[in-house]
Amino acid sequence: MKKKNNLRFLFATVSLFFFVSCEDILEEDISGDFVNTIFPKEGDTVEGNTVQFLWNSLEGAESYTLQVYSNTSLVLDTTVTTSNYEGTFTSSLYEWRIKAENNGYETQYTFPESFEVITSLDLTNQSVILTNPSEGLYTNNASIIYAWEALVAAETYTFELLKTETSGTTLVYLEEGLTTTSLSLDATVMDQDAAYSWRVKAVNATSETSFSSRNLYLDTVDPSTPSLVSPLFEEEFLLSDNIAFSWNFPNDTGAVNSTITSYYEIASDESFTNVIESGNSVATNFDYTFSSIGTYYWRVRGEDDAGNIGAYNSNGKLIVNE
Repeated sequence: MKKKNNLRFLFATVSLFFFVSCEDILEEDISGDFVNTIFPKEGDTVEGNTVQFLWNSLEGAESYTLQVYSNTSLVLDTTVTTSNYEGTFTSSLYEWRIKAENNGYETQYTFPESFEVITSLDLTNQSVILTNPSEGLYTNNASIIYAWEALVAAETYTFELLKTETSGTTLVYLEEGLTTTSLSLDATVMDQDAAYSWRVKAVNATSETSFSSRNLYLDTVDPSTPSLVSPLFEEEFLLSDNIAFSWNFPNDTGAVNSTITSYYEIASDESFTNVIESGNSVATNFDYTFSSIGTYYWRVRGEDDAGNIGAYNSNGKLIVNE
């Protein structure tokens, strides 16, 4: 019997070694390679505020990490899977470097190359940098201040707000000739729960940028009251039991379905003045072990990413025995 156990252990060890070795073999060792940069090269000047970083693809690489510095301060640190990246920068001197990576190896960073971004009166290849609201914002407040960064060569800005529904996309607000870099719209403009996108372009007498856009979602519907699944009402347990609590929310019938976070409480009294456990979870379950016997109550409510808060369910009840 002991001999069989030794053989099993040996087989498991060999299998694990073979698996790990195969994983290493599948990934090409690129640690001795370097990424060949194309643009910008050392001393290049870029007119406008948009820089297109280019480099040659490296065989065996799965992604690339790009870093940009200004006066030794890191202003960009991003990872991409393509051999190019477009970014927007203010007028200044910069340095950039890049490295390649796969699941097992990575190259060294390239030697930093400096370049300069300078102002251009031609807006064609420039971009408006949007600042507020953030991309993909979920909100229950339809009164929003939209903001973006100024472009030196811009004389005016054009703002558009579009609404997307199952029937299609419609323009709900347009303002041209803006001379400021912000715009406040009240709740009469975004008057329905829906997916929206807002976009801005810069204009001067001879040229204009393309639109820069972001998405946002208006959701004013509170999450539904959850249904408790387990434990059952007045279900009994032993003090040593690790009890699984679970619940679910009815299907959201609103126009926008924000992610719901559950907030739960366990109390030793029905009015929840003595809460012994509380927490929040995107998952609709958690486990808990009680430290003393007694009758306990629990409840759950939902709060979505837009800030809507639902009601607590009718209290659950359970009994913990010795």
